[in-house]
Amino acid sequence: MKNLKRIALAADLTEMDETILQFIKGYDKLFDFDELCIIHQIEIEAVSSELQAVLDKKNMTLVELIHKEIQSSVDTIFGSGNSNIHIYIHPRPDFSELVQWINKSNFDLFFLGKKMGLEGSGVFSSKMVRLLQCNLILVPETAKPTISKILSPIDFSSYSSQVLEISKLIASNTDAVLIPIHVLRIGIHYFPFLGGEKKIQKSLESEAHSKFEKLKKKVNLSAQLETFLVESEPIGTAIFKKAKEYKADLIIISKKGKSDDSDLLLGSVAENLIANDKNITVVIIN
Repeated sequence: MKNLKRIALAADLTEMDETILQFIKGYDKLFDFDELCIIHQIEIEAVSSELQAVLDKKNMTLVELIHKEIQSSVDTIFGSGNSNIHIYIHPRPDFSELVQWINKSNFDLFFLGKKMGLEGSGVFSSKMVRLLQCNLILVPETAKPTISKILSPIDFSSYSSQVLEISKLIASNTDAVLIPIHVLRIGIHYFPFLGGEKKIQKSLESEAHSKFEKLKKKVNLSAQLETFLVESEPIGTAIFKKAKEYKADLIIISKKGKSDDSDLLLGSVAENLIANDKNITVVIIN
């Protein structure tokens, strides 16, 4: 897994922008990013007469005005004259065009704000998660840029090795404790034998640990697997509760699991973990 050097941030000109910039500044101490691109999309088709009057008074275009606003936030947090920070204003409200540009830019990590108490519905972030092809990190406004414990849920799908590789990279950069977990769920085909539920659970645990030993060798990992049984609640909810129990700062998960087939679908577990009621930073691996 390559290092996380080229990063990007979607800016929406709200309070969340400075929150995420402060978060990135803290992460930069851990990862030493080479480049940050701050991206904003103009979402109006035409400039109103009132706005045009403001622009005329300032002798600026709308793009120049937005650029100045974002640059002010950048200078406040990072200081002026930072040549590694670039601002890109997408001039049209064509979302598919913006996504195409971002995907061609090959960013290593794309930061998105996850709004809980702040103004905004989070629809933009939700759409970006589904369509972007780079690794994503969703940051709630309450998050702090510290990483001491990383929770890495795996399901032994083809995506699991990627999750562990990037988890290992981040853990090594931050001296964080890496906790791989696997959720056990007794399938419907076991229902006639539920009298032996503990026996079935032990069998599933044994199978999971056997698979994990092979995966550990593949990614050269020393961490031990934690397993736990979930009966009826959504797996994403159970993982979030486990993250709270472990006091994890970060959850790293793949965009899809073994039951998610379409490239356009976000896996149900990832979907649950990025919901607005989940106040923990989540990295989604593409």
